[in-house]
Amino acid sequence: SGGIARFVSKGDVVLIKPNAAFERAAPLGATTNPEVLSALIQLCRDAGAAEIRVADNPIESPESCFARTGLRKATLDSGARLFLPNHSAFENLHVPGATWLENWPFFWQPLVGVTKVIGVSPVKDHNLCRASMTTKNWYGLLGGRRNQFHQDIHGIIADLALMMRPTLVLLDGSRVLFRSGPTGGSLDDVRDGNTIVASTDSLAADAYGWDNLLRRQDEELPRYFKLCADRKLGTPDWRS
Repeated sequence: SGGIARFVSKGDVVLIKPNAAFERAAPLGATTNPEVLSALIQLCRDAGAAEIRVADNPIESPESCFARTGLRKATLDSGARLFLPNHSAFENLHVPGATWLENWPFFWQPLVGVTKVIGVSPVKDHNLCRASMTTKNWYGLLGGRRNQFHQDIHGIIADLALMMRPTLVLLDGSRVLFRSGPTGGSLDDVRDGNTIVASTDSLAADAYGWDNLLRRQDEELPRYFKLCADRKLGTPDWRS
């Protein structure tokens, strides 16, 4: 009970972090659904947020990604502020205990003065880490030569869980990119999920997505789940 008002209060400055990583049209499922983003912005406004910001550091051209995915229009039409990365927007972030991200350039500018952080990410297959959901979503706040992390993608995701302790995460299962991820490119790789998962535990949200949206409950969970759980950063037991 209580809805978004349990998490967002009057006067809050809210940062929403969607996944805008690729220059793909929304129906292809590689990015956050702009309709879900619009609805989330409206919920935050209804709860009394003083300011709502939207930010991501896409892998491809930020301007093109936000435009092509429909996330730019969804942000601006909803009255939120869009933050795109530039050189001066990054600062080195210290993450004690991290394996790879102990000191790393971080998209800091949109977080200055923020009181609440919400991640909203699609459910999709991923050729390296097997699945990209709410925990992997924080990769989009990293700067620097982050592609080098692909050698230990599960270790990086575990570091991301240590780096970000969001107010709330939303798993956008409105549509599911169940193969050919993370970029997709064909509607044949997408199915309707008609599901939104809200959680304060990213690992639980991701495990639900793995079992019920990617429909891989008969497969072992990706390695990052154990790495995160071992650090006590959440539980994959979504039923609990």
